[in-house]
Amino acid sequence: MIQDLEDKLWSIASGIPFASEYFLQASPVRKLKKDNLFSKEFETYFLELGSGWGEVAIEMARQRPNTGFVLMEKKFDRIRHTIRGIERHSLKNVKILCVNFNWFLEDVFEDRVFSEILLNFPDPWPKKRHRKKRTMNLKFLHSLQTLLPEGGKFSFATDYGPYARRVMRLFRDSKSFKPEVEELRLERMEFPVSHFERKKREEGKRIYYIDQILIQK
Repeated sequence: MIQDLEDKLWSIASGIPFASEYFLQASPVRKLKKDNLFSKEFETYFLELGSGWGEVAIEMARQRPNTGFVLMEKKFDRIRHTIRGIERHSLKNVKILCVNFNWFLEDVFEDRVFSEILLNFPDPWPKKRHRKKRTMNLKFLHSLQTLLPEGGKFSFATDYGPYARRVMRLFRDSKSFKPEVEELRLERMEFPVSHFERKKREEGKRIYYIDQILIQK
């Protein structure tokens, strides 16, 4: 039964919803290496998980032409919007995987591909009975250890305080990560502001930012 489910998920993940030169394709038999991602090699590689409408990665890709940006997003309308942004700015350093990153993240990519990984505003699943569905857990930390090299950076944002506290506890208990500077910040200047983040701020919500560096594999 478990194998049947995994095969079904891989079948979905291996599909491409519509034709575009900006898509990458996941495979259960071949992990994506750096030279599979783009037609040229970049100095660094950046992964955004749940990239939404793509505004954060597109702006960063414009600012950092020597970094290759890989976006994972499952909603077709958001992907189409992102592709229009890529085309509008003639970007050559952005690719998209139409895959739910919660399924089998570390099985998609070769080890230590990305120097930075960003996760903005994942579903907080506030009800106690749903918390097991949260992205941030021990298995996800293991995936980060697989995808990042030592010195690699993971950045996280949420507007739900209890989730932020849970994430801080996860990292405190881990011997593999340390805060980049502070354990928790309420302001962040190095990333563009997403549509969702702007909306939350207009609603008066406090945003919690957590940035961690991998110090050992």
